[in-house]
Amino acid sequence: MKTTFFGSISSISCVLILFFTSFIFISCNPNEERIGGFPPEGQIWAEIENLDYTFSDASGTLPSLLNTYSQSVKSLSMYRITNLNAPRTGNFRVLLTGFDFDDTTPRQLNVANVRLQFEPQSNVIFFNVDKTDTQFEILSIENDIIKATFSATLQNSLNPNQQVRVRNGALNIRIRRE
Repeated sequence: MKTTFFGSISSISCVLILFFTSFIFISCNPNEERIGGFPPEGQIWAEIENLDYTFSDASGTLPSLLNTYSQSVKSLSMYRITNLNAPRTGNFRVLLTGFDFDDTTPRQLNVANVRLQFEPQSNVIFFNVDKTDTQFEILSIENDIIKATFSATLQNSLNPNQQVRVRNGALNIRIRRE
């Protein structure tokens, strides 16, 4: 009788250990919010050199240019910085020229009209100079909210040999029309 009792406790213990181990691995995924998801309104997400960044703060150096669509020159500027408490800090700007915000069809933009800019610290600016690998796709424009995905290789403006790769970029920004 004792061996059966201990045998059943042993199998229950194994099941519990397996359950808790699985729970820990599933719940500790730091990028869980990004799997199959899209940024909430007002955010830009990007994987830069295999590190995930969330640019969510709309404040910045040029508030007059924040998320504005200028119809006179058909340009769109979107700017976000990371939260000051974020593990990685910096700011990200997306500038689209020759852009018609009223064309709401999903489309790949001409990369000659796409400028991506990443500033991980003051006076260090990376931007897409060689646009052969830049991709920017408008997924939707509804109720003055633009959703898009992007990727590119960005080059340091002061040191052309230093580059960073941006992957899995996505934005969900409400636009202010001028």
